[in-house]
Amino acid sequence: MKKQIENSYEIRVASCGLAFGLRSTVFGLLLLIVFSVLFSSCEDVIDVKLSDENLNLIGVEASITTVDQPTVFLYKTLKVDQDVTYPGISGAVVTISDNATPANQLILTENPAKAGQYLVPVGKEYLGVTGREYTVTIQTEGVTLTAKDKLAKVEPIDSIQVVPSQRGEKRFLGVFTYGKEPKGLGNYYKWDIYLNDTLIHDADRMAIASDEFVDGNYISKLEIYTDFYDTNKPEDRKLKLNDKVQVKQTSISEFAYNFYYQMINQSSTGSLFSVPTANIESNFTASDGKPVLGIFTARDVSVSNQVLIDQKIEDQLKK
Repeated sequence: MKKQIENSYEIRVASCGLAFGLRSTVFGLLLLIVFSVLFSSCEDVIDVKLSDENLNLIGVEASITTVDQPTVFLYKTLKVDQDVTYPGISGAVVTISDNATPANQLILTENPAKAGQYLVPVGKEYLGVTGREYTVTIQTEGVTLTAKDKLAKVEPIDSIQVVPSQRGEKRFLGVFTYGKEPKGLGNYYKWDIYLNDTLIHDADRMAIASDEFVDGNYISKLEIYTDFYDTNKPEDRKLKLNDKVQVKQTSISEFAYNFYYQMINQSSTGSLFSVPTANIESNFTASDGKPVLGIFTARDVSVSNQVLIDQKIEDQLKK
């Protein structure tokens, strides 16, 4: 018999530089799910003196999964007032390896269409394997960067639903998941939501969780995404009639969970009296001792069913 969980969680809402908590109870929710929603109804312009202390640091976005081959994006940091794409770093030697015996090692090649992006060479295959630890090593500009992450197994996702959210008086659509949380503490999750086969990237809509309070239970109707928007601007809706929604449930390490948790917290700040945000600690280390931005993640992936938002779903929304 499937055991269902009832729990409470907190959504953080920021408006006009103030933050407050909304508590809600949802039947079937899980695991201290962390997810923030930002609404801005006004803004003040404040002149701030910016420091150049963290200019020209190296940043890395690197990942490998059981369904996607490894990718690495290597870039330089910019001034916070520069609204341009991070400049990719070309000419690096990027290697990925595992802890198998013997180790499987591969040198990635730079994408000629995108400076700083390194991919598996054409004709090669290098997918992640559960239970293995992966290491990315980057040699660039006389510096060696190294990061490790272990690829833990993820429990298969049973199914997803797209129905009116249990928040916001059913004016917004929500994405809900169903699945078993295996016995044994120390499981961490991240859900990637795809809309018409395109990943929704919003940092303030990131959904992560640990199994601290729901170890070994069946998790029913976990709301991992809510399509909040200004109801006076229906064009701002993301989940619309005839859209297709799919979810990838992935395992992440404890380090990655804490990294993303800090990202969410930083995206929720903005008060005039907030403590200035600091660079989030990376799992990359540099041979010259300088800080490195970014993270390397190794993840197992379970892909959900695909849901079409039809007229029947749309009609359930309260107008």
